Amino acid sequence: MHKQNPARLGAPTLAVIAMLFLTACGQAAPPMSPLPYADDFSNPQSGWQTLSDVSAEVKYDNGRLRFTIQQENLTQWSVAGRQFADGDFQVDAQATSGPTDNGFGVIFRFQDRKNFYHFEISSDGYWRAGIVKDGAWENWGDWAAHPAIQTGSAINRIRVIMKGDQFVFMVNDQQIAQRQDTSFASGDIGLFALTLIDAPGTDVAFDNVSVTAVSGQ
Repeated sequence: MHKQNPARLGAPTLAVIAMLFLTACGQAAPPMSPLPYADDFSNPQSGWQTLSDVSAEVKYDNGRLRFTIQQENLTQWSVAGRQFADGDFQVDAQATSGPTDNGFGVIFRFQDRKNFYHFEISSDGYWRAGIVKDGAWENWGDWAAHPAIQTGSAINRIRVIMKGDQFVFMVNDQQIAQRQDTSFASGDIGLFALTLIDAPGTDVAFDNVSVTAVSGQ
């Protein structure tokens, strides 16, 4: 069972700092990125942000984007530097080591480090989703178990279908939940991992990220 995680955020990446600077200077919002989009992380120059310090590391590693978080109660992410509105956002995720009491998943319609949606699972079979708005982390419910989530070091396919103000959350092609929210109409996509209180050492690798057009559009 998961302990409550206040979700203290790691240091912003350079891309986030740049985004905040452009917003402050009144620059126009970037155009939407073309679909389909895909990245298998075989090219370390494909644009995802990396990080290395004493608390966490995010790096391209043998064709995957790997997150290692050594500090407890910490959330760290990487964004793609793209812009999407509607789309079918998917990624493979695998916890390669560390505690099963962890969290990892996707962020979407990312505006800046204080405004985005999130959807994550854990290695012990739990999930949650929510929104970060004006810096306040709001979960749309506590961690909840679901049989669609493969536990341990199994690979899970995490998926969010974004269509207008409707979101469908899926794992391994099984729908877990859906939600309606009008806060953010478009934004960047990202991947993230977290540690919980008294459980440092989350080690997660992501692969085969994609955003495709929503069926019927």
